[in-house]
Amino acid sequence: MSITSNPTFMPPEDFKAYLAKHGITETKTSRDGKEVSFPCPFSGCDDDHRKNEEYHCSFNCDDCVYYCFKCDQKGNFITLMQYFDDYDEWRSEQKKKQKPVSTKKQPSLETQVKKYHEATREQVREYFNSRGINDESIDSFMLGAGIFGGRRGLMIPVFDREGKIAYVKLRRAPEDEVSETIADSMGKKSPVSKYRVYPTDSQLLLVGEAELVKSTSSDVLICEGELDRILAIQEGVRMPVVTGGGANIFKNEWIDALKSMRNIYICFDKDDAGENGCSKLAQRLAEHIPSASIFKICLPFEEGSHADLSDYFVTKKGTTDELFSKYSKHIAGAKPIDVSQFKELTIDDIASTLDLTIKHDYTAKVIIFLAMLLAYTESDQLNIMINGESSSGKSFDVNEVRRLFPKQDVLVYGKTSPTAFFYSPSLSKKDKVTGQHYIDLERRIMVFTEQPDTQLQQNLRSLLSHDDKRIPFAITNKNKSGKNIAMEGYILGFPSTFFCSANMHIDAQEQSRCLIISPDVSKDKVMASIDASINRNSDKKAYNSRINSDKARRQLMERILYIKSLHVDTINIDDSDYLKEQFMANRKTLPSETSREADHFISLVKAMALLNAPFRKQENDTIFANKKDVDEVMKLWGILGKCISHGVSPQTFNFYENYILTAFRIKRNYNSNAKGVTFSDIFRVYQNETGRFPNTDTVRKQFIPALECASLISCIKNEDDGREKLIIPLVFPDDNLEEN
Repeated sequence: MSITSNPTFMPPEDFKAYLAKHGITETKTSRDGKEVSFPCPFSGCDDDHRKNEEYHCSFNCDDCVYYCFKCDQKGNFITLMQYFDDYDEWRSEQKKKQKPVSTKKQPSLETQVKKYHEATREQVREYFNSRGINDESIDSFMLGAGIFGGRRGLMIPVFDREGKIAYVKLRRAPEDEVSETIADSMGKKSPVSKYRVYPTDSQLLLVGEAELVKSTSSDVLICEGELDRILAIQEGVRMPVVTGGGANIFKNEWIDALKSMRNIYICFDKDDAGENGCSKLAQRLAEHIPSASIFKICLPFEEGSHADLSDYFVTKKGTTDELFSKYSKHIAGAKPIDVSQFKELTIDDIASTLDLTIKHDYTAKVIIFLAMLLAYTESDQLNIMINGESSSGKSFDVNEVRRLFPKQDVLVYGKTSPTAFFYSPSLSKKDKVTGQHYIDLERRIMVFTEQPDTQLQQNLRSLLSHDDKRIPFAITNKNKSGKNIAMEGYILGFPSTFFCSANMHIDAQEQSRCLIISPDVSKDKVMASIDASINRNSDKKAYNSRINSDKARRQLMERILYIKSLHVDTINIDDSDYLKEQFMANRKTLPSETSREADHFISLVKAMALLNAPFRKQENDTIFANKKDVDEVMKLWGILGKCISHGVSPQTFNFYENYILTAFRIKRNYNSNAKGVTFSDIFRVYQNETGRFPNTDTVRKQFIPALECASLISCIKNEDDGREKLIIPLVFPDDNLEEN
């Protein structure tokens, strides 16, 4: 086939010769020699052609693209050859003609982009500025102008998931833009290719997919082009922003990346291509992701005005908030969350809903839920230590609660080393500008179902203390040669963290950073758990169906999605005097731990306000907690406050109150001079109360050291029996008196 080796430009004579080969001899060339019109070979659009009429198909020789004005078929010369089944033959001829590849090393794409970006002319910057893109964004996204593959144009690098440049999108340079179309002699217009890709054989990516995959957001914005995406990010859109690079370019495999999204917003240009592309994409999204709500951003311009996001932000001076609140319209998919269905919830309401899968554990399950909810704030997240005996339900409780929350927000670790944690692919990101490695924990829920490596806990202390939202780290790893190398980076954001541990003796530094809770171990809880286990495992399908169809549970999950979509930054206390009054009520002493207790109390009050956000005063991104929230948290505080003040878990404190103090009071009844109790005294009471003998190893190695460390007991040698310790209670919670 004697066709030029460059299918991006073709003289009219060569193109007409190619058509003649396929039996199309009737053609017409425009006066400027750039357009060849010919009968449409695709849909028989010119079967009823009359003499002196124009043919419907037109081929632009400069850009090597064709377009049929009747059936809307379009493409380039390669797609035309594929239609006529001679592309393989042409490709084979080109390979034979190819010159030997030069052994001279070509500069990498990254090197070329960096060179062109650093040499960006003022005229190019002014063009981007006129589109609303500031200099900071130009530098961040490495925009510029350059020559790639012999073609000059504005340069928009496209990055892959690893943060490397996959290809460059070239846009016609401003000085080349005489018009958006080229008109032939009869006044008809055919589209001219505005964009090209280099390298030309690049596999197109969903631009922004890397950020989408690692984000915890359940919302996403799809815009038409790369510059629209950059502008949306610059203007503070608080959700991942992606683009396929055009109104009619969105592959099915890209839709798979959106399957975890709850709300999908589409913002295409205000022209025919944009309107049609939006409608078609919305239908496909609704078909593939039926659980998502699809919204169209209706830009405030006249129909057919060709307006885009740049016009909205630059010309209309529009805001990001109004873009979604005022100009978004639900057009397909699941119905948006109906806030009117929500009612104000209490602590008892939460416990009742959670009771569907978690029996008893009233305080523990409610606090786990409220702490997870706090993940959706800027910096009010809580650290929770779920401390209790083996098989008491620590990991079960936290796992059942986390199932109410979006999967992409929850990170679950059974066991992880410090190095593995910092290299985790689900967390790791790379700054495109600095190339620095960082761990993104912003608004995440992080669960350790087993006590993590002590070194990892030490490494995370600064994070758990909320010392800084950007915490630097340096770790050592091995390169491919086996040599040790240092890697520096930073941890970004604060997560809500949950640590499950059977160790009753908790390090003082972890105590100061965590709110410690425990599952219930009563007879009633054990019996209820047995019944629940039988129901769950007898017919799992029926059990799951019953759980998933529960109205209160479904509404609570929708409420979580709604709260997440609020993007709350701050929760303030509306009446701090009332909060202080309630917190300080009936306190006779003020140990140093009280300030830590107050922090935890305030965090839970804020969580209650967040839960009832639709019924609380709001200003911008701030919610205000009121007296109701304080009163609800007071329901939880009872024994929990005592545990916090002594730095032990509720289970440990319960053991002290129920068995050690009870044994001591019994002993005092028949011996008023008794100083303390023995293990035998404690075990006897335990057996009478529970009907079983305690795990003596747990009592001796876990409970007693923890209580002694918390200054609730002291242990001395038993004068009556030197082989045994005498355990002396030091604190009597009922009357807040210390025994001298």
